[in-house]
Amino acid sequence: MEPARIIPLFVLPMGLFPHTVEPLRVFEPRYKQMLDDCVLNDSPFGYVAADPETEALDGWSPPSEFGVFSLAEDVNEQGTNLVFSAHGGARFRIHRVIPAALPAQDFGDIFPTVDHLVDSYSDNNPEGKLYLRAEVEEMPPLVGEIEDARWEDFVQSWAEYLVMMDALLRASGLGLDEVIAILQEEFATYSESGLWTACQSILTEHDERQSALSALNNNEVMSILEQSINNKKIQMDFIQSMLDPEE
Repeated sequence: MEPARIIPLFVLPMGLFPHTVEPLRVFEPRYKQMLDDCVLNDSPFGYVAADPETEALDGWSPPSEFGVFSLAEDVNEQGTNLVFSAHGGARFRIHRVIPAALPAQDFGDIFPTVDHLVDSYSDNNPEGKLYLRAEVEEMPPLVGEIEDARWEDFVQSWAEYLVMMDALLRASGLGLDEVIAILQEEFATYSESGLWTACQSILTEHDERQSALSALNNNEVMSILEQSINNKKIQMDFIQSMLDPEE
């Protein structure tokens, strides 16, 4: 593993996976300061999910243990907002959280400027930041091989779940063969990029997302995905059985 380093943290409910991209919008002074620092220094921030089991840090949402390094690209101003694309990179593990210089405050609909807030703490804490930071250690790349047959079975199961969901929502009406064809355009053969994209699409529970991010080999991640898809299919079957009229 790489030596520990200190990075800004962007703490959101779900987090991100490597090889995935998410459009984001920020309006809070803390994250405007974070973006300015990252763009100025051409450095990444840590995109990490909030930990629902941990107490707040001076009112801020506490980060989970595992996240991904992320670069902010295509940063643009839209009124008082900053919009950008977060690109997920290598994974990291948090060793120590560095609190923000100020506790969380409810500013209502009108936020103060970054400079105004910095002036309120700079004399007492000149190295402080409005955002959380952390000492992190980069995780190694995944190792191992995924057999072609296993990956194909997973894509088949994924397609079956999507068809079940589509039927429940009465959405597109696509059949299994059509959905498989759509998935195979991107996921016909195994790749680490495809594995993480599947995680971003399928894994919805905090624990399973953190387990995937903490995995050391791709077979561990595959097992998490397979279990998640099976659980979701069982849930869909149960919901459908409750909706079906009694014979």
